[in-house]
Amino acid sequence: MYRPDIRRVGALAAAAALAAGMVLFGTAGVQAAPAPGGTADTSVSTVPATTSAAAARSGLTTAEQAGNYWTAERMRTAISADVLAGAGTTSGRRLGATGAPRSTSPAAPTVPNTAGVAGAAAGDPSTNVAASATVGKVFFYNPVDGKNYVCSAGTVNSGSKLLVMSAGHCVHGGRGGQWMQNWIFVPLYNYGSEPYGRWSAKYLTTFNAWVNDSNWDRDVAYVTVWPNGSNQRVVDVVGGNGLSVNYSYEQPVTILAYPAAAPFDGGWQQYCQGTTYRPGVWPFQENKIALGCGFTGGSSGSVWLRQYNDAYGYVNGIMSTLDSAGVNRSSYFDTAVMDVFNSVANRT
Repeated sequence: MYRPDIRRVGALAAAAALAAGMVLFGTAGVQAAPAPGGTADTSVSTVPATTSAAAARSGLTTAEQAGNYWTAERMRTAISADVLAGAGTTSGRRLGATGAPRSTSPAAPTVPNTAGVAGAAAGDPSTNVAASATVGKVFFYNPVDGKNYVCSAGTVNSGSKLLVMSAGHCVHGGRGGQWMQNWIFVPLYNYGSEPYGRWSAKYLTTFNAWVNDSNWDRDVAYVTVWPNGSNQRVVDVVGGNGLSVNYSYEQPVTILAYPAAAPFDGGWQQYCQGTTYRPGVWPFQENKIALGCGFTGGSSGSVWLRQYNDAYGYVNGIMSTLDSAGVNRSSYFDTAVMDVFNSVANRT
């Protein structure tokens, strides 16, 4: 049975169970130094997505290899590994808006819904936010430790109609790490049900500040996925969110995610709503937006949406970290985030 609504999550439900300053997912981290001069690197790296040796099968495309790797057992046992946030860095300077606020447009799906997914159920007091088909669960293989992991992600509308946004650490292990393999996106994943199928990564893109320095200020990634077996594009099938940059640090948002670590089980979308804020005390404020949701591992890469309308909204942040007080953080979206979007928006 599909679950079209999302139960409200207590904002600090998981705080007591977590150690201080834990990141939602990561590989074994390496302490990194800030970029030269304390500035954030706004350049990016893009690589063709690859598969592990275990996924390689004669006669299958890379996309098919990645999809076939994910047996029900591998998906069920994929983990979200917490590591100390001290394994990364920040920019070392007070960043902020780098231009006027601006947004790209979301898009409704153009392919008729054949998945049998109902709309939001009326009259149920335990649920009051509809799940979004633009949001899904991510599965990937980490070649560093040979383990399977989970994250979250959401589509973003672009010229290619093939773009997904997630966290940088959901595509690359950061300083000393490698690019993830067998990367797939499953929209509206529901306790093993995959109503819109699997979408395998074709290209992985993230900031060099993440790849080289594990800089949490740039923990953002774009993934271009392959069309599905019917040659349909993911945004045409499930819709796509818009993208917002240079907005105020205080924004009402809806966060849709698949937290997998206790007290959650990663089986279905959870949500958190509230107004974000800039953490820290001036002049030592972080270049982040924050909200006390208590979302645990597995929610990394989830989209923080402005103006969510129970179908899609505008991505204004990407889930990155959780601290001991149950506060989640996202990189602040400045012009560089839009510049990278523009550089990959039409890639097919």
